[in-house]
Amino acid sequence: MERSICKVIPLLLFVLMSHSKGLAQFSPPGLGEVHTAAWLALGAKQDLDQKGTTVSSTYLGFGSVSDPNNYNPVEKPSIYVINQEVTHRFKPHWKYALALSYRWQNRYTPRPPYDYDTPKARQELRAYGSISYLNSFKKINYAFTYRPEVRRFYDPDFTLATESLQFRSRFKAKLSFYLNGSKTQQISTAAESLFAMGKTENWSKFTYKESRFSLYYSLTLPRQDITLNMGYMNNLLGRDFSKDAHYLAFDVAINNPFHHKSGQGSHSQ
Repeated sequence: MERSICKVIPLLLFVLMSHSKGLAQFSPPGLGEVHTAAWLALGAKQDLDQKGTTVSSTYLGFGSVSDPNNYNPVEKPSIYVINQEVTHRFKPHWKYALALSYRWQNRYTPRPPYDYDTPKARQELRAYGSISYLNSFKKINYAFTYRPEVRRFYDPDFTLATESLQFRSRFKAKLSFYLNGSKTQQISTAAESLFAMGKTENWSKFTYKESRFSLYYSLTLPRQDITLNMGYMNNLLGRDFSKDAHYLAFDVAINNPFHHKSGQGSHSQ
């Protein structure tokens, strides 16, 4: 994507959005100042009630990045993620989520031979919630989500990292539409802006950090009850959008592995 186009994309933030029934993605995490990155995740989504209004989502994810001197998205292993989230749709157009996450992210020097930095990695414990408004217009589903996060950072030996704590807010808009009558194929796009304040010796100011824009194709295999998601994400860093990263993403979601629900599809997103 050309940089001039990337700078225009933030203007679309509040006109993009979606809500999908069982065709949601395990979106890639931001991996900082890289050229390209790859993301692979395997997860399960389980309805916790007969109506499908309460859903448990668990996934394991792996990400890799390029070196500063190339665009190979699988050059180096970058991040390992385990995430557990429970969502509840308490009104026809409203749902909330609560989640916990653990992440290990390798750190590399920006100079040749681009070996491990000191410390070689950062561990993260994350807790977050979200509230979403979901609706549709003709054949387009859309939603708006606010997601506050608390992030605790540790070095590999579990001593506190230089930036030990961060509060972050995420504002996301997403839209989607089905490509066929059976609703097994879907296109979705999303835009998200992130704001944060962190603690080193003192607290920093709460400020804008980055934006993420994604485009996904989703395919559900009804007999296997599996959803395949293939997508692209562009990550714009900084207030002037002077740095961006390109992500290729693929994930597999197993739907209701512990039982078959004969009612309507899951409301997970």
